[in-house]
Amino acid sequence: MREFRAVLRPCGGPATPLCPATPASLFFHFLHVLDWWVLYVIDEAGSLLLAGLCLMQRQHILTDRWGLKLLGSRGAKLMATGVGTIKNIQRSKCLDVGQSNTSLSSHMMDKLCQYCLGLVSLHHSPGASDYRTVPRYLDVNHYRTVDHQPNVEALIQSAKDCSLCKVIQEYWPLHELRKRFPDIKEESFGSLELSFDLNEPRFFGSGAAWGLLVGTIHTPWHAFTMTFKLTITTCLLSSRASQSSLWSGNDSSMEEKSTIIRSWFAECSSHHPECTPPTHQYPRRLVEMGIEGTNLRLVDTKHEISEKARYATLSYCWGPVRPLTTTKDNVELFSNRIPVESLPRTFHESIAITRELGIRYIWIDSLCIIQDDLGDWRREAARMKDIYAGSSITISASDAKNSTQGCFVDNYPQIFDSRGTHIAQLSIVPPNNDIRLLVRVHEGDIRRRAETSVLSTRGWNLQEQLLSHRVVHCMRPEIHWKCHRNYNIESGLCFSGRELMRFWSNSVPAEATTSELHEMWCDWMEDYSRRNFTVTKDRICALAGIVQHYGKRTGHKHVLACWEETLVTELLWMRTGELIDPSLALPGIPSWSWLSRTGEVYFDFWHRLTGTKNLAKVDDHTKVVEASVTWTGESMVSDLQATNLIVEGPIRQFRLRVDLKGRDFNPPYMNVGDEEPDFSTHPIPWRCAGQFDLEKDREDDLFTCLLVRSVTSSVKNTLYSLQETCLLLLPEPNSQGETYRRVGIAMFRSNKTEFSSAEKRKIRLI
Repeated sequence: MREFRAVLRPCGGPATPLCPATPASLFFHFLHVLDWWVLYVIDEAGSLLLAGLCLMQRQHILTDRWGLKLLGSRGAKLMATGVGTIKNIQRSKCLDVGQSNTSLSSHMMDKLCQYCLGLVSLHHSPGASDYRTVPRYLDVNHYRTVDHQPNVEALIQSAKDCSLCKVIQEYWPLHELRKRFPDIKEESFGSLELSFDLNEPRFFGSGAAWGLLVGTIHTPWHAFTMTFKLTITTCLLSSRASQSSLWSGNDSSMEEKSTIIRSWFAECSSHHPECTPPTHQYPRRLVEMGIEGTNLRLVDTKHEISEKARYATLSYCWGPVRPLTTTKDNVELFSNRIPVESLPRTFHESIAITRELGIRYIWIDSLCIIQDDLGDWRREAARMKDIYAGSSITISASDAKNSTQGCFVDNYPQIFDSRGTHIAQLSIVPPNNDIRLLVRVHEGDIRRRAETSVLSTRGWNLQEQLLSHRVVHCMRPEIHWKCHRNYNIESGLCFSGRELMRFWSNSVPAEATTSELHEMWCDWMEDYSRRNFTVTKDRICALAGIVQHYGKRTGHKHVLACWEETLVTELLWMRTGELIDPSLALPGIPSWSWLSRTGEVYFDFWHRLTGTKNLAKVDDHTKVVEASVTWTGESMVSDLQATNLIVEGPIRQFRLRVDLKGRDFNPPYMNVGDEEPDFSTHPIPWRCAGQFDLEKDREDDLFTCLLVRSVTSSVKNTLYSLQETCLLLLPEPNSQGETYRRVGIAMFRSNKTEFSSAEKRKIRLI
């Protein structure tokens, strides 16, 4: 009789040897843990035969049956018949994993490595697929380190045989590291350390399960890490969720999509009072739909609509193809009949979805705003907060580049490849034939799929998403739903509660702290800075609704897309994207405002985005003395008349110039004074990094530097314990008093302050 040895291993933790066992009766004891564990069965030769998943709590198994994964040709089938006893070991075929884009019957078979097998095993345990049976301590936002390939070279080798390692290799940011650190030799990349963290798996009543894998590549020479994320979604083949066409690799039909949207809308309308919009506010005009959809007309809400009427809103890209619009010449004609035959496909499909939901009216900007009437446009632009907040649902044509492509665009694989939303589909057939798992691996966090859509590049879209109570994202291959309580995905996933705040920043609970609210604002503005506008001057107008929304929530004083109470942080913006033609900048915007520059910006870059936020002491050295903005009419939608900003802080002069080799970094490194970099002491020898606002370099190198913030690290044995961030200023000629214009931002790193000799002064920024 062969002897077997059982090993109990906590997922991501060390193994615990158990008593020897025989094929006839495998007996082992349970440890008191509140965790997922994997059971490995190893024969006397050390061969790994079996790996089984169990959830153990207070010396009990919470499930009756184990979903066991066979790892070798000598595998067996195990059935759990009680606490601590597993019987009926039988011969069975080994576990195979296949990748398929069509159906289970046509996939090519290959295998997972033991590490990836453990990751997938964490997602499902038969009998625990309903999220309501999972203990509350399994927090979806809690991560733990899991065992995996130790370095880049090991994963590259494993990817030759392991499907999931191959997916990881496709999506890790190794190419970005090569660009960021050109000094690293190619042969050194293989030794870069890898680490992986996995959040606690979440099970849903639909039969689907979800987990987020976070990988990190470590570059010890530069004290730098780069992370990437993969969403791993699994589904029981016998579950309700698996009946969806998308789990077989196909796209769901328009009828299937309409059915699921209708079910989400009904659930939210019946059980989510916080998602119910107010009924007393309406746009000036709405499109009224006839019973058959062939009779459409424009109605004036002041005279032709009841107080309890519901309406939907459409969020879409105009693109270069101008859709049908309302003008001064045709507004009276449209009040009788809108020519249905002239409507683009996106309008037709959004109207069909609206009718399926039993809603009679829809708001579409090109039809409900008189496009050649500046007064009407400004009045409605100022009411965007009320328009989207009053809508029963916002329908987002998220993947369409223009109004002719529809809510669900055709030829969507091209979109996936270009937008980074590729999905690899695997199928797992465990040895007990009544259990089959389908696996989908999605690049990034699937909850952020809408952020990679075409629509997310459009400037006006941000406030449409933030201000709406309910949004359905019409995307391929699956639709997403967001409301104040839930985030639903067509594959059967549903997220709710405070965890929404982690990935959808307008879902902020009432108890959110002031710092959480400000972090949310910075995230919004960083997102906004990356978006595009057909009309440049709309960059201010399209913020009006968001400003009203945030100001009402916080009570803060608005100062040109910043807030007086948090202005010190918002002065620390930095350009991170490519230089954009300065002629596209908005005229009259002061240099201290991030709105004065077009292109991507980040706030407090070296502190917020370098992983030191919770490991440091922060001191602000500049304070706001006066801050005001004057408009010719209504704030944000009229012309800017005047601004005034006076600050007080430590000031001294520095000579700074971008080093030739430092240009390869973003932000680039600078030489201070007459210093020259010494690469014999460190691969990154510079002690200053910075970025100019409008150019890559400047001929002049003498700057007035205003120390705004310092960050002191609490981590011991760091090369530099102090970071000091300052604004790079130049005096404004022919101006009264001490008046300066901002030209850039810089950060000094050292172990002692660079501003010990600085003079504290009041200055005006323009």
